[in-house]
Amino acid sequence: MDLASNLGGKIEKTEVFSAVEKYEKYHVCYGGQEEERKANYSDMVNKYYDLVTSFYEFGWGESFHFAPRWKEESLRESIKRHEHFLALQLGLKPGQKVLDVGCGIGGPLREISRFSSTSITGLNNNEYQITRGKELNCIAGVDQTCNFIKADFMKMPIPDNTYDAVYAIEATCHAPDAYGCYKEIFRVLKPGQYFAAYEWCMTDSFDPQNPEHQKIKAEIEIGDGLPDIRLTTKCLEALKQAGFEEDPLLFSVYKVIWEKDLAADSPLPWYLPLDKSHFSLSSFRLTAVGRLFTKNMVKFLEYVGLAPKGSLRVQDFLEKAAEGLVEGGKKEIFTPMYFFLARKPESDIN
Repeated sequence: MDLASNLGGKIEKTEVFSAVEKYEKYHVCYGGQEEERKANYSDMVNKYYDLVTSFYEFGWGESFHFAPRWKEESLRESIKRHEHFLALQLGLKPGQKVLDVGCGIGGPLREISRFSSTSITGLNNNEYQITRGKELNCIAGVDQTCNFIKADFMKMPIPDNTYDAVYAIEATCHAPDAYGCYKEIFRVLKPGQYFAAYEWCMTDSFDPQNPEHQKIKAEIEIGDGLPDIRLTTKCLEALKQAGFEEDPLLFSVYKVIWEKDLAADSPLPWYLPLDKSHFSLSSFRLTAVGRLFTKNMVKFLEYVGLAPKGSLRVQDFLEKAAEGLVEGGKKEIFTPMYFFLARKPESDIN
């Protein structure tokens, strides 16, 4: 019954339906505009995570992200490996101070901290997710090395040059402006240290004039709380603009180290857990059958008053997101794992 009791997050149960309506109106499917989503990104994303976090935890567990996946590998195993890969690329060392930008309820944070023996701070602007993350930190026994800051990643209340490493896992896609977000990350990162991320992006195969592509993009945006979905090239441009590039005046070796769409080499499609043609007992709740079961359960709980009115509407736009993600993946116009590793120069002249 945890799903029912936690639906709506910090939103009053009587206000959930109203919050759903307000959230939906931000999006194209309901006449919303990109400019309005970007101007009100904090309200939109906060409403989104208050409404969906319980669904995410019910379906995904503690780590809300995709991963490249080997044959015979479980979804959970692939997610852990994806998190370990990030830690290895950052070269994390025991005792370092690390920042997780947009940490959710802290699943990756706890896994990476245990894997690398580092102290990790999760930055998140959603009060409900932080409260839940602290509970899970205590259960996992990492509450002495892992903590949270409630803040907007566009204006972090953190001194310059604080962290030995920074990462973001499918989170900075919520930023209204990639440059502004990366610039803040650049500022709090120590000189000579690394920033790595998995970004949600439209690929070069995306055609903004194609109605079907537009529909898929809009479905992902409403179902995942996004003001927009930028192209992979826009992420690189924003990184360089923020300072993550070689400085020819100083003959610095500092640059964007490497970047790649990791979805391209995944032996199993990243979207497989959501594909209607796929069935798995280990990730049953994510399958089409599992999602139908969840929908009917939520419908019943809402009917008998155990779940707040509007809960089924949330499940509906999450289902729309699943359809958009699968189609975007099959057509190769969208990726949730555009990876990059960048280094801040030893001499910061910005």
